[in-house]
Formats: sequence, structure tokens, C-alpha cells
Amino acid sequence: MTSPPKLAPADDFYLAAHDGIGGRALLPERVLGVGLAASLIGELMFWRRLLVDGDLLHVVDATPTGDPATAAILQRMTGGGPYSIGQWIGYFSTGAEEHVQRRLVAAGVLRVETRRRLLGAGTTTLVFADPKSPGEPAGRIRTHLSYNEDLDTADLMLAGLILATGLDAFVLDTCNPRDRARLSDQFRRRMPPPLAQLVAHTRATAADAVPAPAR
Repeated sequence: MTSPPKLAPADDFYLAAHDGIGGRALLPERVLGVGLAASLIGELMFWRRLLVDGDLLHVVDATPTGDPATAAILQRMTGGGPYSIGQWIGYFSTGAEEHVQRRLVAAGVLRVETRRRLLGAGTTTLVFADPKSPGEPAGRIRTHLSYNEDLDTADLMLAGLILATGLDAFVLDTCNPRDRARLSDQFRRRMPPPLAQLVAHTRATAADAVPAPAR
């Protein structure tokens, strides 16, 4: 049996951040947007379109990526700034979910479902084509850690963003202290500095996006 092909990091983050059965988001909407925006920016780093200079992000190659989600982000960044990594994450956090949803619909991972009502207009929702798919990204990370295997760079970034947004409380909660220590060691030894910067700014931006507790 072959493993399912890996998705782009932002798609994997979207899956990990949702419950597969009911489709419920595991994070507050604003924090989910922060994680998705950071993931898309990380993808542009993989495309070698962005350069990290201290806290600033610079576009070094404005050539479209060929992917609608990252191409739209890159187009908005081109000619703007320079702004800090955190500013760009916050800026794109509002529309990032829609970009990723469109990509997942095009890939067949999400499908549009219309529920008709006896009276009035029907409601349209997005559902996972395979209810098991949301568990796959975090499951892959947990498996590699349990076998003391190195994560590839994309999964290392994904794991960092999962921790930075607090999503680990839901999807890495079964990791034992040994596996958590292995992950921390991989961050220290193998995380490229630009991605480490991205994760750090994501953590700070996500903390600011957490809703204040009701009084």
C-alpha cells in the first residue's frame, strides 16, 4: 500500500487544524488564519521567492509560482514594504483560509456540499472527501518521532507552526516526553534559520490573536 501524496504545508496545516468527522476547526478563527498565513509565506520561502533579513521579509523573485494561493500572496507582497515577518503574517491572516480552501477543493480534498431545506434556501458547506485526511499530517509527524526519524524540512516547519499556534494541544497531545524532546532537538539542529524566524513570529502573532477571556 502506498502512502498518500503529501500536500503543501498550508494544506497540511488546514487539515491538522480541523476535526475530520464534523469538520470543526480546532483553533479560533483568527489563530487559524495566522497559522495558514505563516504556512503560505513558508511555501514562498521554499519557492525561493522571499528573503529573510533580520525581522524583515523581502521579495527577491516576483515570478509567479504557478500555484494560485502562493501566487496571490506573492503578488500582494511585491512592491510592498519591506515589512516585518509578523506584519505580513497578520496582514494575510484574514484571507489565507479562503486561498487554502480553494486549493483543497481543486485537489478534491474538500468538496462543496449543499444541504437543502424544506423552506428557504439551502446552505452550502465544505466537507472533507475523506474524514480520515485531517489526521494524516500530525499522524505522520508523530510516527516519524516515535521511530526517531528526521522530519523533512516541510514537516519540520509544519510541526513548528503547530506548536506556535497551540494546535499541538489537540494533535500532538499523545506524544510522550521522549518524542517531544526529539522534536525539540530537530528544531535546534535542523530547522533553517529563516523558518525558525517564521515560527517565532507566528507564535507572537498567534498570541496576540487569541481572544481575550470573557469576564
